[in-house]
Amino acid sequence: MNSRVSIVNKKEQYCVGEDLVVQVDMYDHLGNRKTYGGDFIRSRLYSPALGAAVSGRVEDFQNGSYHIHFPLRWVDNSKANVSIRLWHPSEAVAALWRSRHTNLGNLGFEGMYDYLGQVANTTCGFQLNTTQEICEYKDEFYEEAFYCIKPNNLSCECLKDMRAVDRQVSYHRPEERSLFISGYFYNQTWYPMYCNMNVYKTGDDYIKCLQGKNLFLIGDSTLRQYIMHFTETIKIVKYFRYHETGWRFWEKTLEALNMDKDIYVSYKRHGFPLESFMFYYFKEDMYTSRQIDQRAGGNNTIFVITMGQHFRQLPLKLFIRRAINIRRAVERLFLRSPDTKVIIKTENTREGIAFNEIYGDFHGYTQYLVLREVFRGTNVGFVDAWDMTVAASTQTVHPPGYTLENIMSLSFTFAC
Repeated sequence: MNSRVSIVNKKEQYCVGEDLVVQVDMYDHLGNRKTYGGDFIRSRLYSPALGAAVSGRVEDFQNGSYHIHFPLRWVDNSKANVSIRLWHPSEAVAALWRSRHTNLGNLGFEGMYDYLGQVANTTCGFQLNTTQEICEYKDEFYEEAFYCIKPNNLSCECLKDMRAVDRQVSYHRPEERSLFISGYFYNQTWYPMYCNMNVYKTGDDYIKCLQGKNLFLIGDSTLRQYIMHFTETIKIVKYFRYHETGWRFWEKTLEALNMDKDIYVSYKRHGFPLESFMFYYFKEDMYTSRQIDQRAGGNNTIFVITMGQHFRQLPLKLFIRRAINIRRAVERLFLRSPDTKVIIKTENTREGIAFNEIYGDFHGYTQYLVLREVFRGTNVGFVDAWDMTVAASTQTVHPPGYTLENIMSLSFTFAC
């Protein structure tokens, strides 16, 4: 690696509140200087001794040079470490962008139709290139729709189960925007830049927040972690009519109760698309917007909403439309019940060994930026799980340990 790294504002001592600015000049393997930008860089400043970490904001000069701004948020008399990783060069970014937006993405779907023992599987998706008769599954109010090839001798109403099917496409490249810093880790605790976060660790901490409340978790398995934490780790609620533990049947709707403390918690997936390669029961699917519209809300109601991981293989316009529909549903909720608490949790980073053209964090980052813009100016709590998992260098789709604890702590700081 011939690229060069230097400190722009080098001095003997820095003050808390200043930025450490690092310059990166990109060179290829032959030593030729790169003359254009667009690289996807992941960076963090961290102190292992203090359990402190913060992600860097990347400034792209579009000429092969970058400034990475690290806000200094803690006192450290020892050495701090800087990690700067070229996650994808601009050439790979261009390929990733093409991959996501060619032929409606890398992920296909298969529907199972069943009527009186007669079963047929057909291809489903947001767009089908076929001359065969198709079934349209459209929510008129939200203008959301997907389609399946109609099986012979079965009606469209016989669609029962749905699963995802792998398929391959190409690559991709957007105009990169700077990383936004929303907080930092210190002593393995997240310190947001815009509020004081309450730390939730024990069952009593959560009971004080949730007593007398209805909590609706709507999204994917990264929110299912919340109800698993409540039932299997701190055990403040018990599942209702569900006797499994761990990730088995992860796509199922879950309910949990604490009758003594009047706590109700539910988890439900966000609706199509869902990346499950085993057939799951489709008829209980419901878009996030409709789930919100079906609830009255009120000062005893909390919504925590996320989406993203299951959209990474599909064109970004589908994610944008879904995010806008959710915002509209939240606005309607606030009109009828302005004291309802709504928390939006961004998606987080995932395994670095994941197929980058399909699952990679570059796709997650573009969706993260979309979610920030769509919900800007709304009265929602915004949990920046992306920034937190970058700072913590989390390499798993389901953040473990103190990272999950901090994501949940920030969520319920907004809620309570």
